[in-house]
Amino acid sequence: MFSTSLLTACMVAISGLASATPLARAPCSPNFEGAGVSIIDNDVEWGVSPAVAGTVLNRDLGGFPPNQTAEWHVEQTGAYPPTYIVKEINHNNLVVDIGADGLLTLEEIDSSKQTQIWEIHCDQCPGASSTEFASACTIISAANGWCAQVEPAGVTLGTAPCAITSYQRWDFWTATA
Repeated sequence: MFSTSLLTACMVAISGLASATPLARAPCSPNFEGAGVSIIDNDVEWGVSPAVAGTVLNRDLGGFPPNQTAEWHVEQTGAYPPTYIVKEINHNNLVVDIGADGLLTLEEIDSSKQTQIWEIHCDQCPGASSTEFASACTIISAANGWCAQVEPAGVTLGTAPCAITSYQRWDFWTATA
C-alpha cells in the first residue's frame, strides 16, 4: 500500500513538471569585458563625427554590415544593479550624455552627471562567446528613466519615455572587420 501511494505521488509530481509552462527569461545585464562594440538597431548604428565634446550622436552611415568597426566601450560603473558609461572608443574622456534637448551627445566625462549613466537590460547576453554580446536591449538613462532611441527622422539619436518599441531596442556587436 505504501509503495503504491509513493509511486502514485511520484507519477503525479512528474506529470506536473512535464506539463508546466516554461518560465520567461529574466532580463540580463551584459558584461562587455572591455571589448569595443557597435550599438545597432536593425540598420541604425550609433555614430559620432567629429568625435569632440558637444557633437550630437547620429546614424553611422558607414558600409554594410553596420558593425564593421567598433566605436564604443561600454563600461560598468561598479554599482549594483549594474549601470554603465558609454565611451567613444578612441577618446576615453568622451562619453554619451543627454543634451538639454533630449538628444544624445558626446561630452567630457563627469562622474557627478547622472545623464552620463545608463542601465542596460537585454533579452539575451551571450557575452564574448559570440560576436553579438547582447541583443534586444533597452538603454535607460539613470537620470530620468527614459530610453535611448532613434529619433523619428531616423538621423539623430535621442531619448524618450520607454515604450519598448523597435526604435528603442539595441544590439551590441563586436567589429566584423
